[in-house]
Amino acid sequence: LHYIEHTLLTSPFIFNLTNPSTVNTLSVLRFRIMCLPNATPKDGTSDLVWLFEAPTSRNNTSSLSDDGVEFIARHKYKPGHYTFLDNFFNPFWSQLTEYLPMTLAPNMVTFIGALHCWLAYCVLWYHAPHYDNPVPNWTIFLAGYCTIAYYTFDCMDGKQARRTGASSPLGQLFDHGFDCICNLAHISTNSAYLMIGGTPYFVLLQGSLFFAFFMAQWEEYYTGELPHAMGNFGVTEMNYGLGLFTIANSLIDRETFWSTLMKDIVPESVAKIITIPQYIMDMELKHVGLTGWFSIELLLIVGCAYRVLTNANVAKNGTHLSALSKLLTPVLIVFAPFLLPQEIMQNETRYMSICTGLLFSFLTKKMICFSMAKMAYASIQIDAIPYWAVFLWIKYDNNITEEGATVLLGALCIWYACRMSNWARIAIDQICKRLDIHCFTIKEKSVLDPNAWKKVQ
Repeated sequence: LHYIEHTLLTSPFIFNLTNPSTVNTLSVLRFRIMCLPNATPKDGTSDLVWLFEAPTSRNNTSSLSDDGVEFIARHKYKPGHYTFLDNFFNPFWSQLTEYLPMTLAPNMVTFIGALHCWLAYCVLWYHAPHYDNPVPNWTIFLAGYCTIAYYTFDCMDGKQARRTGASSPLGQLFDHGFDCICNLAHISTNSAYLMIGGTPYFVLLQGSLFFAFFMAQWEEYYTGELPHAMGNFGVTEMNYGLGLFTIANSLIDRETFWSTLMKDIVPESVAKIITIPQYIMDMELKHVGLTGWFSIELLLIVGCAYRVLTNANVAKNGTHLSALSKLLTPVLIVFAPFLLPQEIMQNETRYMSICTGLLFSFLTKKMICFSMAKMAYASIQIDAIPYWAVFLWIKYDNNITEEGATVLLGALCIWYACRMSNWARIAIDQICKRLDIHCFTIKEKSVLDPNAWKKVQ
């Protein structure tokens, strides 16, 4: 393959390399050669890798290997089943998509939707830096609207891709990658109106949501199908439900409502019939609600684990240990914030949340890419080591001040923001070059003749 490419590219008397059609024809020829039987890329999803993943292309300076990029180019998306609301809103989403310009790239539609989450996150950060004080009603209303708008755009990007003929595997990576980072906005919204900043409930809320999202991608890594719903309840019901619930919270006295004790809500007649433990009766309403949320998340997590461990391919290849080992890093990340002293957890809630969210987003994006690229994913992710090191340092260094902890957590946020952005940029560049597309614009087709590659052959 490399010899043929070198011969073609060094023959300017035969090919006019300034002609876009010629360059595109060569890329098509390269794809045809890569599709030959003796050029089949290696599937590494069954490999058990504990620490060091296989080298990527360009002397391990790229995000993906050459085989991985080729698998992504051949990837076919397999969505889960539609729920009742999916079928109900599909005509609405399709009609909205018709109003979009034909020149608007699908990934730009995804990006516009994500900007709504960014807007809500920044507004709530300004009014509630640590999620422990009341915020204006309009900020909660805005957050609810942004949740609905974000998910609506999220459902329109795929339709825009099919409408413009710009569907590509990059769209799935872009879509699910932004879904992951937008979890920070959802956590921010719920924590703002519940005012749970600096508490174990906040740590569990963030950890459970990110872990459940990671497990969905982990399930696709082993089964080839991304779960969207359980029965008739899925991501559409969840996102629109959270958006409407948030808007409803903007219309009430949230501080009084959510701090009400259960014993003040449950009628005595009901308490006599149903035996409710006293510790539940002494809980605030928000803590009872969060406990119910954790139970739902646990159910989703158990469901993912069951489907993976009972999958035919996992049983055939005997990769149960390999599959479970890939959950080790996420589990340790979930519980790492509990190492922090209580005063640090209360005063640095925002930085703790951002660095945890960015790390989880990065590892989840990597799992999404590796799932499509069929690359081996290490059980212990090296990128998580600085995170654990900082949290252990803050816990066991008795001389560290609050200002020192702020600097360490802030530096961690900057590091993971740069690390994730750079890794994603390189991966997107690799995929765009292989697919001969642009990320944020629709590239015009330079070869009109579909049989042009045969002429070169």
